[in-house]
Amino acid sequence: MDSPLSMEEIQLIESTGLPAIDRHHLRLLAHSLACFKLMAEGLSYGPLPKDEECLSWLSSQPAFTNEKDFIIVFFKQLKSAGKQLEVLADECRISPLELTLELLIRTTLGKKEIN
Repeated sequence: MDSPLSMEEIQLIESTGLPAIDRHHLRLLAHSLACFKLMAEGLSYGPLPKDEECLSWLSSQPAFTNEKDFIIVFFKQLKSAGKQLEVLADECRISPLELTLELLIRTTLGKKEIN
């Protein structure tokens, strides 16, 4: 599977000036959000896809053919990221699919300024 993040989006994350660990976390959240949006077939509003939809989408990806163990691990990682995205969306008073990379960056930078 190709990354759902464009090179411009990756460069935007890298240009934040955040420490490496925070940029890595931001990339993981952004990648997960992009995957959820692909699963939701481009919807930009609403809840994250349900577990069944997520597993179905993962199983349908050509890169994951015959990679059942990887699908399970990736699914668990997506669920973890999904929980974080849902908390962030709730804090922003929007639905999870309304989140954007720019909003992820702004909130990450804002939290670093608070600490």
